[in-house]
Amino acid sequence: MVRGLFIQSIFILSMAVPVLAQVYLPKNAYMHLVGRIDSDQEITMNLVKVKDSLYADLVFTEKQCNFSVLAGNVLEDGTFTLRYPFCDTGMVFKGHFVTRQSISGTYESFDSVVSHPFVLVESYPEGSIPLVIHSQDSTRMLVEKPESPRVEISLCLIIPDESSNPILTDSLRTRMIASFSGNTGLQKDPEKVIKSVQRTFITNYFSDNESLYETMPDAGSLNWILLKFMHILYNDNNLLTYYLLDYTYTGGAHGMETNNFTVVNIKTGEALTLNDLFKPGYETQLTSLLTSKLKLMAKTGPEEKLSDHGFFVDDISPNSNFYITASGIGFFYNHYEIAPYASGQTDILLTFHDLLPILRNPGPVSKFLKRR
Repeated sequence: MVRGLFIQSIFILSMAVPVLAQVYLPKNAYMHLVGRIDSDQEITMNLVKVKDSLYADLVFTEKQCNFSVLAGNVLEDGTFTLRYPFCDTGMVFKGHFVTRQSISGTYESFDSVVSHPFVLVESYPEGSIPLVIHSQDSTRMLVEKPESPRVEISLCLIIPDESSNPILTDSLRTRMIASFSGNTGLQKDPEKVIKSVQRTFITNYFSDNESLYETMPDAGSLNWILLKFMHILYNDNNLLTYYLLDYTYTGGAHGMETNNFTVVNIKTGEALTLNDLFKPGYETQLTSLLTSKLKLMAKTGPEEKLSDHGFFVDDISPNSNFYITASGIGFFYNHYEIAPYASGQTDILLTFHDLLPILRNPGPVSKFLKRR
């Protein structure tokens, strides 16, 4: 109730504030934003700013729906547009930075041309943590010619800021760096980790392509791309859900994108497993829930086989690539895991109500069960 009153009050106050002069924004920033659309629809946005680019993970707090990923740019005057990446349809947020810690503007949903006002304010309630950004962009030409093939790299690592609990902070930093680099080594310096990832990809690029350039200098496959962006999906109630979006193109018909999720107990710094969340023997019932939900998403009959609709399997077993938000627990299946590449990635969200019979209580998500 207190949280709701806080969000409602900042909406009313912010809407009354006139547009101010240009706001200074840091080069890189992470913001945990809370607020409302139309003063009654609560949302949480984990916004990342890297130079003039923005990307965000959005959750409608009071709706039991999948999260949304948005991307866009911010201009020097603080105005911005956020929408689905590579898509001209869907939800759109247009607004400006009122201050370094707050944004406001208008929101357009999927099915409406009507704009709705929104206000979001940076907030770190108890059970959340501030985070900082480390990023690097680089381009290297294969040969010293204007139209040379090239390798392009964009990297963004997010780790905890300094805190009053250095042991816990160090544990979280180590885990997030390992998720980013794919290496559980002893390197803890984020800048050195980024440079190492960059250096390895560039070395492989030149090793694989220098000789090929002599025989086919115009081949598109000689252009390589590496994108590694860490996203924050949930940062509250002593839980941190983050994921690494990794896109690699090294030739061929298309690149490969993966999204790998991790859920961490902020109090301990330990990653959660399915055994931490569910009662013993949960597998059969959880498989049934996932299968039924995917059939609903795919608009198939309950008795139809998923394999008759393009999937590789008929029963969807839980995997370790799961996430937690205030809406429920989601299971994310990357390309080729349960369906062909053309079918895309599969995101199955199960609400806490769906999962109630098999969830541990008390357990890591007990607080969410009290709200149902």
